Amino acid sequence: MKRSLLLFFTFVSVACIVIAQQQANNDDHKVDGPASYYAKRFHGQMTANGERFNNLDYTAAHRTLPFHTFINVINKQNNYNIIVRVNDRGPYAGNRIIDLSEAAARRIGGYHKGLVPVRLEVINYIQMTDELDSLFHAHPVVDCMGNKAELEKHSISLWSSDDLLHVIYIANDLYLKEDVSKVLISKGKSGLYHVILTGYESKQKATEAKDYFERKGFMKVGFFSSNKPAP
Repeated sequence: MKRSLLLFFTFVSVACIVIAQQQANNDDHKVDGPASYYAKRFHGQMTANGERFNNLDYTAAHRTLPFHTFINVINKQNNYNIIVRVNDRGPYAGNRIIDLSEAAARRIGGYHKGLVPVRLEVINYIQMTDELDSLFHAHPVVDCMGNKAELEKHSISLWSSDDLLHVIYIANDLYLKEDVSKVLISKGKSGLYHVILTGYESKQKATEAKDYFERKGFMKVGFFSSNKPAP
């Protein structure tokens, strides 16, 4: 199911959300080179911006880009992509241009392959504003464009983060590229925002979807109950 970014841009423009145009023609924002990924032993260690490194999160180390920069990382061998957030410095070995978390490496099919040729695209489609924040907090569950939504039948949670902007990017990217009718966002009691797919007719169908998305690199897919609040 192929969709256009124009749908999302039109929606948020009407909703008076400030959107910055992607600097698509600026060579400074597109770089090709080899990507590596963190070894498991770094999980839980401190990153350069003061966070604890989490191999399940979509983060990356870059030598110069400001912290909290979002980068679309595209595997040039298969065209798989993942949007990561810069929270660390490096890599400093050879000519590598980015160091990915394990989750990010799995999403682009680069895990167990050592160095992977990638293209980096800095993205700034969306700027976090009070309007955007209030839109996605107006209801307990919203779709990836901020509309009120409901969990239906059986659901799965693909990924979670405490960074709402990152979750919006991931949810919309998933909606644009997967054959799904909608992607939902729900804030749990712990403060994490969950990226959710819903409407599976049975637990078996939800399990099949869980297996499918795990094969596509999601590392911690869980079942999501419509009768209980998000964890």
